[in-house]
Amino acid sequence: MCRSAAEGGRRCSGRSCGAAGARARQARCRARNNLEAARITGDPDRIAAAEAKYTAVTGTPPPPANVAGQLLTTPEPTAPEKPMPTPEEPKPSGPEPTSTPTGSTENRIRDAVAKLARYEGGWVGLVDLRRMLGDVDHDEVSRALRDMARANPNVHLQMEDNRKALTDADHAAAVDYSGEPQHLIAIEKPRDAGAKDRVQAAGVGNASADDLAEALRDPLTPTQTYDAIRAEQKRRGLA
Repeated sequence: MCRSAAEGGRRCSGRSCGAAGARARQARCRARNNLEAARITGDPDRIAAAEAKYTAVTGTPPPPANVAGQLLTTPEPTAPEKPMPTPEEPKPSGPEPTSTPTGSTENRIRDAVAKLARYEGGWVGLVDLRRMLGDVDHDEVSRALRDMARANPNVHLQMEDNRKALTDADHAAAVDYSGEPQHLIAIEKPRDAGAKDRVQAAGVGNASADDLAEALRDPLTPTQTYDAIRAEQKRRGLA
């Protein structure tokens, strides 16, 4: 039943509204159904009668049939199917972030000394070192320090000369080594054993600044060569 525009409906065109329009639609539907049923049976006489009835009711020739006998209809356009989203492959999960530093105690000691020292090979107080390694057991740090000093000639432990300057924290941070409490640590870079030979081969005046510095660290460098290197460094403004 049609409704006025004021009632929220659309205005009737007068062609298909009301009882007459409903009856016409029903007649067309029956004619189409009868034609489909006749074509399915394959009876020529029944098909001819149904086609004539269809033409009389609709005013148009009957549509062609497909191979199964049903009427061919023009399918209503449908929206293309949306492609299924491709599932993303799970990304490999990395290690969970942790606030606890990793690495051996010895490596962490080396890193801490390098950060605390004012220059390469400079002295660092054990109280400052232990404070930076606060998450490592006190005895574990002491053990690692003693092992490093015994095994590596570039790791040096030393007592504080000014004992009066030591605080309770300094005493607590000290590590016993060679029967004495040690309060300081220094880690030098490995010595270049070939620097002395290169300086002597090239001559002090022609040697590189790095070789001169390394040769000074070599305990086997002769005193005369040592003095010549010091003089050359002063001439170059390196000392």
